[in-house]
Amino acid sequence: MPKSENVFASLDLVAEPQLRLTELIAALTRNAVDFVIIGGVAAQLHRLPMPATVDLDITPSRSLENLARLAKAFDEIDAALATAGEYGTWFPRHPISNWSQYETLHLITKFGLLDLVFKPDGSARGFDELVNSSALVIVENIDVHVISIEKWLELKAATNREKDSLHIDLFKKSRGEKN
Repeated sequence: MPKSENVFASLDLVAEPQLRLTELIAALTRNAVDFVIIGGVAAQLHRLPMPATVDLDITPSRSLENLARLAKAFDEIDAALATAGEYGTWFPRHPISNWSQYETLHLITKFGLLDLVFKPDGSARGFDELVNSSALVIVENIDVHVISIEKWLELKAATNREKDSLHIDLFKKSRGEKN
């Protein structure tokens, strides 16, 4: 796995709202949140030929201790539920039972969009499964878990979304494979 410092600079130049990835990851790690990066950022960290992304997708651990740390991170990053409004809508971050039962949370933060996907399509056990097959990548001197390319492909295939099928096709084409 390559060090991502050079790739990382280009990740902060995505479409609006601007994703300030370094600051978002730093806030999560400062609060000791256990998570695995999935989605478009994972693809870019693996240097896959994918379009720029506007959000950070993560699968966090669902342990009560981790959810409490995540709630503290929400306070730090000013997390709001993503809605049609420009700034989203406030949601009660404490106690964690207000939001921890959901499978997915789409958030707006002061550092850009953050999607929490506790159990992505194609992953039966969420964090516990994904962290075991992840790679540890250094992003701006921060160690983060990033899903493997193989697991990224499995999750993309499991969604059955057109966008994800196109991403798989791009990946195969870049490797000289036929669809």
